[in-house]
Amino acid sequence: MPEVGVRFEKVCAVSLVVVVVMLLMGLLAYQRGFNPFAWIFAGGCLGVVVLFFLPSAKEAGLDAESRDERRRRGNLFGIGLTAVAMTVGIAAFVVEVVNILSA
Repeated sequence: MPEVGVRFEKVCAVSLVVVVVMLLMGLLAYQRGFNPFAWIFAGGCLGVVVLFFLPSAKEAGLDAESRDERRRRGNLFGIGLTAVAMTVGIAAFVVEVVNILSA
């Protein structure tokens, strides 16, 4: 079993990476015209890839209706990815708790 200090350092390192990815996702979403809060938990690397391929809502020459439609569609993708990521995270947490309690 790993020492408590080593485990704490790993948790801190992983937490720092997660926070940086969350901030990156929010910033990228904002720059493309989407709601950063819809994207902040949107699945890390998968979310970055999806966000990269979505058409920007800030593209020059768009009329207001097209801009709003892109923004709405992009935010729905972000919310969907967030829901998937949160479900996977909660499931992993529950499995880990069950493994600890059954040991």
